[in-house]
Amino acid sequence: MSLQDFVRRLDELTEEDYSILSIMERNLSKFREVPYELILKAVKFSETKLERGLAKLHYLGLIWSPKGKKMAYILNYLGLDALALRTLSSKGIVSGLGVPIGVGKEADVYDAISREGTRLAVKFFRIGRPSFKKYERVRESLIKAHNYLEASIRAAYMEFKALSMLAGKVPVPIPVYRTRHVVVTELFEGIELASLSKLEDAEGVLLKIIEAIKSAYEVGVVHRDLSAYNVLVRADGSIILIDWPQWVEIDHPQASFYLKRDVENILSFFARKWNVRKIPPKYEEIIGKLVKKSINI
Repeated sequence: MSLQDFVRRLDELTEEDYSILSIMERNLSKFREVPYELILKAVKFSETKLERGLAKLHYLGLIWSPKGKKMAYILNYLGLDALALRTLSSKGIVSGLGVPIGVGKEADVYDAISREGTRLAVKFFRIGRPSFKKYERVRESLIKAHNYLEASIRAAYMEFKALSMLAGKVPVPIPVYRTRHVVVTELFEGIELASLSKLEDAEGVLLKIIEAIKSAYEVGVVHRDLSAYNVLVRADGSIILIDWPQWVEIDHPQASFYLKRDVENILSFFARKWNVRKIPPKYEEIIGKLVKKSINI
């Protein structure tokens, strides 16, 4: 079931259902498969209601029973989504969820609206969707977790922390709220740099990215995974840097390595795709100070 389809059925969930989901969430770090007996001991209602609730949650795809009925249950992403959406609704952060505006390997972003009518972007982390082992190997993740859901919760925490530090100083989505594996920001728009077939002022865009990297560094943040895939370009030529869950502080032992890699990724992309191979001396100096050495474009 898609998240949009599930949202239409949220009214079917009862307080007992949410109680079961909450118990499973609290035990994420202890059990991959939460034992039935543990859930039974923790609930405040009868075993009959528990069995009915487990059956319904299993049917809706919010939980899964890999070992058969009344053995153990695993909390699925939809189950965590339900808990997050309930919090967002109860706090008045989000009153309606719209269409997907971005679907990636590790997160889905939806258009949404607040109680006051403000348009928002709601990002649901989905780490582990391709392969958790591949995620760890290719992304060199610092997010160590017991399971996929915990990793996504950690990713959301890290991204929201970075955005909170950078907002107003670096062109990033403006953070609004975070709960569990979900980050809410003001709605942002732009086209992925890697997807553009035409760019009016390629050098100007590159210089804006260099300035943004510098500003983030001055705040104490290194993106660590910067590439043409997480730079958005607006119609007016302004930029926005997205996807910050793997950032590191500048005193991290490998911060200089990650910073240099970010800069090289961007420079090589512009040289390869837009033939930008020379930039003003001022910006060469900025890069030199950042990475402590010269980089050939």
